[in-house]
Amino acid sequence: MTQTTTAVRDGRPRDAIELVLLRIWRDHLRNPALGVDDDYFSHGGTSLQAVRTLSEIRRRTGVSLPLPVMARASSVTAMARLLRDGFTDTPTPVVPIRPGDPGGPVVACVHPLGGSVLWYRHLADALPPGHTCLGLQARALDPRMQPDHTIGEMAAAYRAELARTYRPEQLVLVGYSFGGLVAYEMASRMADDGERPAAVVLLDTAVTRRAQPPASRARLLWSLVNHNLGLDLPADELAGLSPEAMCTRILDEGTARGVLPPGFGAERLRRLVEIYPINAEAERVYRLPSYPGSLELVRPQEPRVDEESLEIWSERCRGGVRVHRVPGSHLDLLAPAHAPAVAEVIAGLRA
Repeated sequence: MTQTTTAVRDGRPRDAIELVLLRIWRDHLRNPALGVDDDYFSHGGTSLQAVRTLSEIRRRTGVSLPLPVMARASSVTAMARLLRDGFTDTPTPVVPIRPGDPGGPVVACVHPLGGSVLWYRHLADALPPGHTCLGLQARALDPRMQPDHTIGEMAAAYRAELARTYRPEQLVLVGYSFGGLVAYEMASRMADDGERPAAVVLLDTAVTRRAQPPASRARLLWSLVNHNLGLDLPADELAGLSPEAMCTRILDEGTARGVLPPGFGAERLRRLVEIYPINAEAERVYRLPSYPGSLELVRPQEPRVDEESLEIWSERCRGGVRVHRVPGSHLDLLAPAHAPAVAEVIAGLRA
């Protein structure tokens, strides 16, 4: 019970909806320490402020809510529960993590293998004022959308969404691990059309010339459950379960530990379990195109990207590759202790 209570009380957002709402709560109440379970009105919110908050929710999510909703959904957790089944009127992979100055730099962060953009929340906090930070999450996390099966499909979809609002030269394309491949593909396609982003930043994205066999179901489950969800569940145990029983087991454990938000639901978990192997296969078969621009490669001091990767990136990027060393390892590169160093690299690109 102690572990469960601690996980729930730490106040961290547990999905993209909670992430957006928490930033609105903190901005409007001028309290950066607020967590997802803190009450809006108990921390100084007024009815007049609530009108402004609901207006911002409408601007950021596309959902209009009446004022009385704030009385019964006055925490981020409660409000997210109301929005979760209809986060936006129109399905979109774009998650507005932090607003910035109109016309200023837009840091567009592509999801890693699991499809979620929550990995980038500490990076967004550490970026300088004026930088807009967006997440590009896997489209199939929205139950109204089907999964993309190739990195090319993802790049085309995400690029089209960004083009609705932003100029190419505003965009700093960022990708952690698998997300770096998608960000790179987006930049390559932009170059083919005579466009160029402000920068392309890959966060410890590895590539190899060696043919990779398809990953086993047990291996993929272990990576999803332990790496992405932070649950210590044996992969062989999960692999022996039916899909329904496996989702129930993960959902029960994740909800109990506070890793998955209330109301997450078996259907959303099934989609996450579906997306993970699709993305893994997309990574396995992807072939790097050439790119005429330059590349920023962020590598942790505890290296994961080997010299082969650096050699390949240098061959494909005709504009050159700059390597930036930051503290940490692959798994904690975007943790609170190390995200500021990554943000400093990004901020310095436009200095």
